[in-house]
Amino acid sequence: MEKLIGEPVNDAVFERNKAVEERLGVKLVSVEEPGDSAYNVTNKAALSVKSGTHEYDVMAAACYVSVNESLNGILADMRQSEYIDFDKPWWSQGYNEVVEYQGAQFCGLSSALLSQYRFAFVTLFNKDLFDEAQQPYLYDAVDDGTWTLDKQFSLIPVFHQDNGNGVQDEEDDIFGLVSCDYVSTDPYWSSCMVDIIKKNADGEYEFVFDSGKLHEVGEKVLRLFYATDGGTYDYKMEVENAEQYKIRDMFGRGGAAMATIRILEVENQAIRGMEQEFGVVPMPKFDEAQQEYRTLLHDQFTVFSILATVKDDRLDEVGAVLEAMASISYKTVRPAYYETTLRTKIAKDPQSARMFDLIVDNIYIDAGIIYTIPLSTFHSHFREIIGSKENTVISKYKSVSGATKRDLNMICKRFERIMNKQKK
Repeated sequence: MEKLIGEPVNDAVFERNKAVEERLGVKLVSVEEPGDSAYNVTNKAALSVKSGTHEYDVMAAACYVSVNESLNGILADMRQSEYIDFDKPWWSQGYNEVVEYQGAQFCGLSSALLSQYRFAFVTLFNKDLFDEAQQPYLYDAVDDGTWTLDKQFSLIPVFHQDNGNGVQDEEDDIFGLVSCDYVSTDPYWSSCMVDIIKKNADGEYEFVFDSGKLHEVGEKVLRLFYATDGGTYDYKMEVENAEQYKIRDMFGRGGAAMATIRILEVENQAIRGMEQEFGVVPMPKFDEAQQEYRTLLHDQFTVFSILATVKDDRLDEVGAVLEAMASISYKTVRPAYYETTLRTKIAKDPQSARMFDLIVDNIYIDAGIIYTIPLSTFHSHFREIIGSKENTVISKYKSVSGATKRDLNMICKRFERIMNKQKK
């Protein structure tokens, strides 16, 4: 942010950067790597480290590519910096717990990075369509614990309106749900509490995946997409997640009663400026027996890393900058986005603001999803299964689980080698 423009988030970031510079006597220089691929940033950083040119101190890149680079030895252990205190509230504790391994941590998520909110998956619903159908708003179902996949499935036919030609018409029909059978199936891992990797009592990664549970989730999701007599509109995956924009635009013009979408799309004028009123709730639970709602962050959310060429006193200096950015952002940037923009300007009523709290407070990070590259895209097979319209969860995951366990063992061994090398 180069200047004050009267927009809350922009101005808070500008003032934050100025305060960091003045407090620590540094000059913050941000280098934006052009291009559509998340790998552009990590490739440039890796080249700098391997060539020893030391062009950059910090890398801000998508989580899934950053954690992959943590296995390649180009990132410094952030916990070795004297001034970074990951126990402070301006660092994401849920993320810390997942990526910290045996006392080392190579990526960090702080309040300076707003994508930790913006990339959360939510359910939007069109209040006007709910009023016309004489249906209670989804807040009630969330509060009484009945907001489930079965509940959402039952609502879709209530809203589906065909224009008379008997086929799905993207422009003229009204659908009960608009979603995507690829990226938009990811949230069900968290919302239905299907875990892939957890830590054991010794702090080691452990493969805990239950194919039987995912099979049951698959049955419900397949029904949600394909057993609604055309009431669900399913966009197919496009380059750079362009289908997410189509989901946003359809919902924004009143073409669907519900949508599975990321918060960042809610910021767009297509939804903020829509004529009809909308509400926000979490993703539905697996069933009513499940006690809590859980939120998935799309693995493209941004994290900070310090490059391995930053060492000794310099590591402390760079760590001090990241800590200052995080602490000041917690007090200024986060409120400007979360309180002023998200909960006040975007949320249209107190209930949606309350739902945003529930959504954000229950974000769940699974190592099995964010380490998608070294785990040979284990979680992505569910996307393919839903797209195929056939529940092959048991057979597919039986065929890949052995390799995934070996991948996980490799991750642990590579961390051990990197940590031993950096200690020398």
